[in-house]
Amino acid sequence: MSISIFGGVKNVSEFLDHVESLHKSWVVKEKPKIKGTAISLWFRGQPNANWGLVPKLQRPEYREAVEEEIRQEFKSRALQLIQGRLPANEFEWYFLMQHYGVPTRLLDWTDNPLVGLFFALDGHPGNCDAAVWALDPWWLNEKNRQADVDGPLLAEWAESEKWLLPLEVAFEGKKIAGRLPAALDPPHVDRRLQMQGSHFVIFGKERTDLATINWTRRKDCHLAKILIPSGSVKAVFEELQNCGTTYFSVFPDLNGLGEEIRRRWRLQLPAGN
Repeated sequence: MSISIFGGVKNVSEFLDHVESLHKSWVVKEKPKIKGTAISLWFRGQPNANWGLVPKLQRPEYREAVEEEIRQEFKSRALQLIQGRLPANEFEWYFLMQHYGVPTRLLDWTDNPLVGLFFALDGHPGNCDAAVWALDPWWLNEKNRQADVDGPLLAEWAESEKWLLPLEVAFEGKKIAGRLPAALDPPHVDRRLQMQGSHFVIFGKERTDLATINWTRRKDCHLAKILIPSGSVKAVFEELQNCGTTYFSVFPDLNGLGEEIRRRWRLQLPAGN
């Protein structure tokens, strides 16, 4: 078995049927060791089904980027812009960087499949199939023996430092020990993180595509892709919004409210006008 691929989604109900089938088939063999811990799947929507699963910092256009300098610049310039509580540690800063588009080794996921579907369809170019990836984070960290934890990492755990060193240590030349991607749960330091049900896969020092690492070619692979054909994108997206998953529900701030109002009142003019 390898990555499961589900095709032909024509409405939200069909999409949720696929999600339910993954919940049923990816049976967790052992219950979490920590009482009260919920086991949930993660989802990532992408407008082009041919794209892999690679974080921004490890894509070709950023091959010359120096992560330590990027982190330092963001921290020094963002201080005057943050409203409310400042990030308390390096991971909180790193999560904030990711949510505001700064290149990092993080790849965004959500525990809400409809939010994943929204990101796959919003602003879709119309000339390709879209996709929602589904991931079992418990499986991912079980395969990544360096994680050595039961379920997703937490940022405050000592094990997490393998993937993100303190900035001053990084500047001294010490390299991260984490080699391959690991599932990571963030504290919700920003309202967007909470409302989007955010989780992350943090990549290590090895540049790789999560969709092509050897774990995905094994019998017990718990990574899947749900396809939305280009011809169905518009109808599925309209249905999704009618169900309450709108731009403002995903981006619950003044910018999100403004964008949702603009979308509602903007005329769809013919090309050339």
